[in-house]
Amino acid sequence: MVNEELLKEGTADAEGMKSLRSALRVMMAFCEEQQDFGVGELAERCKLSKSQVSKVLATFAEFGLLTQNNESRRYQVGSRLYALGSRYLNFNNLCRGAMPVMRDLVESTGHSARLSVLDGDRVLYLLGIEGPLFMDTGWRAGTWLPVHATSSGRVLLATMDPERARRLRQQQIPVFTDRTITDFEEIEKRVELARQEGYSVQRGETAPGLGVISAPVYGSGGQPLGTLGLAFPSHVVPANQEAQLIDALHGACRVLSQRVGCTVYPHGHAAVAH
Repeated sequence: MVNEELLKEGTADAEGMKSLRSALRVMMAFCEEQQDFGVGELAERCKLSKSQVSKVLATFAEFGLLTQNNESRRYQVGSRLYALGSRYLNFNNLCRGAMPVMRDLVESTGHSARLSVLDGDRVLYLLGIEGPLFMDTGWRAGTWLPVHATSSGRVLLATMDPERARRLRQQQIPVFTDRTITDFEEIEKRVELARQEGYSVQRGETAPGLGVISAPVYGSGGQPLGTLGLAFPSHVVPANQEAQLIDALHGACRVLSQRVGCTVYPHGHAAVAH
């Protein structure tokens, strides 16, 4: 009798976890760059039945995590899901330390500042403060990007474990513009350059006319945590003016790295003087 009860409990637990995983698959679909979703669309995307998806969506809506448009009957992110996500920004040490540093960086350079981290196999654009020369490229905070096509991704590849970097470099490279680099040898060169110089520059690879310079942020023990980047209209910053932005960026990364536990920042003029 005891064994049968344990077996039933184990089966119930397994079914419960299966249902939970299915519900989370539905929820994760809302992380994509799309405003709203219909039941049938999500069922096809998540490989689930329409009835199952409908129940999951109704439950999430009941708790305010999603909202349903009364006319279209489509679902989108609710205010409580936003509130839940904001707790990460409020309590994460890297995000909390980055905000004042990014504001100073925008004031001193006049360009937009970005904080990005590696999330799984992609770069997550986590925070942004727009400068007066803001370009609306369609990329928003909360967007994922491939590591190969971004300056932040190449910096992160340069600082991570070699085996993991090798695996990530083998992924398919999506093409965003006619300047997106897809040649693996050229990407390797740029990653190696980022490793040597402590920064990476890309111009027009993810959006036409957009330039971005990124540099690494380190935590305690020199652990790479993410990148700070400066984004600007490419035509307003000629190549011979990149050096002053790189200096400002390294200074900001040094301050942020020290705030989150890094004792010695290895890049920039101060590192050389040290």
